[in-house]
Amino acid sequence: TFIRSLTFISQMRQISLHYLTICCLSIMSSPAHTLASNGGSSGNANANNAGACENPGDSDIPLLPSSDPDPSIPTIKLGETIRFEELGPIILNTDGTTRRIGNWDTLSEHEKKVTWRRISKRNEERRQVLLRQQQQELEAAEEEGEGDETK
Repeated sequence: TFIRSLTFISQMRQISLHYLTICCLSIMSSPAHTLASNGGSSGNANANNAGACENPGDSDIPLLPSSDPDPSIPTIKLGETIRFEELGPIILNTDGTTRRIGNWDTLSEHEKKVTWRRISKRNEERRQVLLRQQQQELEAAEEEGEGDETK
């Protein structure tokens, strides 16, 4: 179950990043973005109005205002990954669930270094225990399955 949990978490992160990428790409290719990048000079649309529509009859599709790239916001391209180290380490609980440290942003640099080291070591120990438990469960299930087949 632990490996499944890690796999699920990994898949959810990938799905989230793919969804974010798709949303960004659809915004970048939207008529509002095209109008804003062309200086707003297009036939029947007003790019300065965030609620304006490209066609007067399409009032259910509002245009987004143009955005200026902010260098403090990380950007990713399709296939790239982002690390969230500024949020602190992920703690692996004994039952296989995960969590983060709530007060990570208030810790000093020395406390953060010590915490990373200790949690990394403890997570590895817990991961090994969970893997052993999972292996034992799989072996028990296989033995139980073999016992059912002989009946």
